[in-house]
Amino acid sequence: MKEGFARCPSEHTLFVKIQEDKKILIVCIYVDDLVFTGSDEGMFADFKALMKREFDMTDLGKIKFFLGVEVVQNDEAIYLSQRKYALEVLERFGLEKADSVRNPMIPGMKLMRNEDGEQVDVTQYKQMVGSLMYLSVTRPDLMFGIGLISRYMERPTTLHMQAIKRILRYVKGSVNLGIHYKRETANDERLMAYSDSDYAGDQDDRRSTSRYVFMLSEGAVAWSSKKQSVVSLSTTEAKFISATHCAC
Repeated sequence: MKEGFARCPSEHTLFVKIQEDKKILIVCIYVDDLVFTGSDEGMFADFKALMKREFDMTDLGKIKFFLGVEVVQNDEAIYLSQRKYALEVLERFGLEKADSVRNPMIPGMKLMRNEDGEQVDVTQYKQMVGSLMYLSVTRPDLMFGIGLISRYMERPTTLHMQAIKRILRYVKGSVNLGIHYKRETANDERLMAYSDSDYAGDQDDRRSTSRYVFMLSEGAVAWSSKKQSVVSLSTTEAKFISATHCAC
């Protein structure tokens, strides 16, 4: 803060410094680890020298692995994935040798509370949901399925366990998937947003699910799949609510 960094109001571990010539430095903090990027090599050098004066710091060079996220970067692109973490999750829940599937959910499948179903281990179910939630850091394709299975953590049954195991089997066959950001010229760097919704998709309360994704440099930078807080009375209303959620 003394050096003129501004804390991001919505993400308190993120700090930004902008100079008069519009050069920018972005720093993300996690406990005693720092990741930074920006538009000027001189600002990088000054920041590293500053941190080494104040703290006992080690410069590890270009980021390769951070909090379970693997990073591969060159002059043309940056690729983010969680392959190692995905394999650890599969091994943890005994699915490392399971047959893979091509989609995270059976098309047209509907989940519901299933009060009469056989209850499964609640703790293990929550652990599986939590592990998949962290995997969604680089896997937007998992968001809808994860949002669906997380609605039944209070009393999961064999029906819900089958759904979550299918998602993990899909992960088994797609551990190398991630997000690829391509280098573009200044004229090509457009932020694109897409939004959509289903209609009354939840079988228990008839609420719809809003979804959006933001794209930059041909890669996703923000995404969401979230059940709406009200019951929509038409497909048009459901899509307007989703578009509003996206715009916000």
